[in-house]
Amino acid sequence: MHWYLVKTKARQEFRAREHLENQSFRTYLPVLTRKSGKDEALFPGYIFLAASDSEEALGVVRSTRGVLGFVRFGEELATASEALIDDLRMLEAHFRDVPRFLPGQELLCKSGPFAGLRAIFECESGEERCIVLMNILNSPRAVRVKLSDLEPA
Repeated sequence: MHWYLVKTKARQEFRAREHLENQSFRTYLPVLTRKSGKDEALFPGYIFLAASDSEEALGVVRSTRGVLGFVRFGEELATASEALIDDLRMLEAHFRDVPRFLPGQELLCKSGPFAGLRAIFECESGEERCIVLMNILNSPRAVRVKLSDLEPA
C-alpha cells in the first residue's frame, strides 16, 4: 500500500475526498481551521490517497469527481511515506484557529466602499471585521472593514 499524491480541480479537495472515500479509498486531506471555524486545505489542490499498485484501482481515481489526476515525476507517480503522513497528522494539530491575515500583511480591498485600494492589516475587530491601515489623503488612517472584503495583495 502506497500513499499517492493526487491533484484536484481548483477548490474541490473536499469533493474529491468525499467521492474517493465513497469508492472505499483511504484518503488524507490536511486541513487548517480558521478562527471562523472554516476548514481549508493546507495544500490547496492536493490530497493524499492510499492505494495498491494495481492499474485498475488507480484508473478509477482519474475519473473521480473533483480529481484531475496523479502527480507524476516523468513516468513515476509521486508517493509519500507512511512516516510523512504521520508527521503531517501530528503537525495538523498546530493549524487550529489560524487567523486569516497576519499583522503587517499587505491586502487588497476586493469589494465594499474601498474596492481597489491597498491596505495593511492591523488586527481583527470582532468575528467579521478588522482594522486596516489605508493611505487616505496622503496620510495613514485606521479603517474598520469587513474581513470578507479583503484578499492578500
